[in-house]
Amino acid sequence: NATTSALGIGNPTVDQLLQGQGRIALDAAKSGDDITLRTFEVAFPQFSLAGNLTAAGGGAANGTIDARLADIGLFTDALSGPVTAAGQVGRMAAGGYSLNLNATGPGGITATAAGQVAANGVLDVDLSGNAPLGLANPYLDPRRLDGIAGFNLSVNGPPALSSVSGTITTSGARLADPRLGEALTDIGATVTLSGDQAQIALTGNVLTGGAIAVNGPVALTAPFDAALALDLNNVVLRDPNLYETTVAGQVTVTGPLAGGATIFGRLALEETNVQVPSSGVGALGELPEVTHLNPSAPVRLTLNRADVALTPAPPAVAGTGPVYPLDIRVDAPNRIFIRGRGLDAELGGSLRLGGTTADIVPVGQFDLQRGRISILQQRFELTEGSASLQGDFIPYIRLVATTEAATGTVINIVVEGPANAPEVTFQSVPDLPQDEVLSQLIFGRDISEISPLQAVQLAAAVGTLAGRGGGGLIDNFRAGIGLDDFDVTTDESGNAAVRAGKYLTDNVYTDVTIGSDGSTEINLNLDITDE
Repeated sequence: NATTSALGIGNPTVDQLLQGQGRIALDAAKSGDDITLRTFEVAFPQFSLAGNLTAAGGGAANGTIDARLADIGLFTDALSGPVTAAGQVGRMAAGGYSLNLNATGPGGITATAAGQVAANGVLDVDLSGNAPLGLANPYLDPRRLDGIAGFNLSVNGPPALSSVSGTITTSGARLADPRLGEALTDIGATVTLSGDQAQIALTGNVLTGGAIAVNGPVALTAPFDAALALDLNNVVLRDPNLYETTVAGQVTVTGPLAGGATIFGRLALEETNVQVPSSGVGALGELPEVTHLNPSAPVRLTLNRADVALTPAPPAVAGTGPVYPLDIRVDAPNRIFIRGRGLDAELGGSLRLGGTTADIVPVGQFDLQRGRISILQQRFELTEGSASLQGDFIPYIRLVATTEAATGTVINIVVEGPANAPEVTFQSVPDLPQDEVLSQLIFGRDISEISPLQAVQLAAAVGTLAGRGGGGLIDNFRAGIGLDDFDVTTDESGNAAVRAGKYLTDNVYTDVTIGSDGSTEINLNLDITDE
């Protein structure tokens, strides 16, 4: 008999099981070469183990074992409650042990282990049962995995991954990633283990729309060579403040996952809407950074899950971490719409993402197909436009409308910059100050000649272009009735007209213009090729 107090071996995982007052009791006897354990018990506040082993002669013995973990919450925040295991154990005459154990726990934990462990450590054990996927969350933070995994495995050979075979399956699982603001639902997966390789077959639905499928083998030993194929089936990607698009295609990952695997893909974008946002800065300016004073443990946990750092993260060190070569082509022959701040433009084209994950090199861009910019009910057709990537995944846009003011001044309206914060400038021939250019553009006269009301209108126009205005009634109406384009225009004689445009198929676009005099004009655009 022995008692313990606050034991520790220097391993945090084990030490938390040995804390507090403990007791060890053993009642054993020896007869010849046989040793009988009448009873043995190890009891701590968080962990207990008890059983017996009775000699059966010839070196063999049979017995029972009971184990209990008071709270699995010591190892994961996904579950709480006791885990128990009980069954029979035996010592074989030829050496080694036999076992037949059953375990249960909270969250649907069940497990059965039956087989033998030879004297030389070789295993012949079958394992089956269910386990909650949330047990993996400490290794996935801030991502969260929910659901149940069923396993049916065999271990035949030395205690190594190469000895494991069988399957692990899931259905109805869910993975959430707060960094991406995205989740994968209804995950159905089958992982087949054979030797030192896992064959993955996974499907799931994307929360915002669409589905994905992942298939292929992954080696379970370094450098973890893989040949994975990721299929995207009309996956909706969305940033509520900037864009929404639908992606289809396939991306493959071939080579060592520890670094160097090639990421290759061909993706097609369906209708893509980029909303140039209005400024969120009010009269008081930007909101200050929030400082958390002495947050409690639950608050810290919530902030970590939301990927909100309590202290600034250290700057990333260039050249650290695995690097993967890239070769991804993105095609969108049309229907990339850029709207907001008076803009309404459609672009199309393709680009290739080359380089590596540490240094992405985009080549190509999306070019203007049609569009306009509206300022104080005046619409100017865009004559030049493009959207490209310049080091990150926020599109860099450049849109230009060229017109001639009533004063004879040639004016370029230029919208340029990252799509979430572009700048509007006015260029003129001859060169004039910005406010003078805008006055001549809108009112056809020098700024010194405009009325007080026109000055207010001019200020409103500046506010809209600077991002302090909304999308407008016409844009909201267009979105509400499902059109790709809608505008109220005037011809050279000042007659009003309404124009509505819609893609009938991926390569057929039509618009209808109805004039105030009853005249009707229909335009039909047919793209013969994707280029």
